[in-house]
Amino acid sequence: MKKVSVNLLTNVILLLAGIILIVFHGVPGILLWGARVLGVTFVLPAVAYLIMVAVRHAGARTSTDYMGVLPAVGGLCFGLVMIIKAHLFDEILQLLIGMLLIVLGLFHVIYLLLSRTSFRVKGWYHVAPLLVIVCGILSLVMPSLRNSVPTVVLMTGICLLLFNFTSLQEYLAERRVRRELTRPAVEPGAPADNALVETTIPQDEAE
Repeated sequence: MKKVSVNLLTNVILLLAGIILIVFHGVPGILLWGARVLGVTFVLPAVAYLIMVAVRHAGARTSTDYMGVLPAVGGLCFGLVMIIKAHLFDEILQLLIGMLLIVLGLFHVIYLLLSRTSFRVKGWYHVAPLLVIVCGILSLVMPSLRNSVPTVVLMTGICLLLFNFTSLQEYLAERRVRRELTRPAVEPGAPADNALVETTIPQDEAE
């Protein structure tokens, strides 16, 4: 399994989580289910990464692979606790949600800044991740917003969709650059420059 598969799995899970939170944001006890959903978002990518490292040949493993094992195990344990003991996170879940949104937004902002030259990132690419960061900050600093659980859940669902939208933008930008790099310099059927020279030079000499 390649790393891109793990990233795809993470984005799919966050997309489903966002849709679920938007649809069921008014359901009583939604925070408990939200904790379980977030737990799944930690467990599945961690399991996928650990399987990827385990099945890879020992000679093909790099130091980066081993460095990722500890965070993966930590994410797996944390996710399992959130799924099994969701009620423990009922009071602090909103704080976790705010911090999660800030981290997700910063991830994309930093990635876009680092890729602004290689992928020719446009300025409006930063709008969605900045909105995610703003929503995360507001959920942490506004007591009135924290007291409205349905609003926080709805906002979180929308932010997860914005996260996936930014991931799609990045994927399309990377794909466009790869396509341009692999495109042949001379289109099929177009005459090459040296062929033109060979046909014109004898005509000039004849004159």
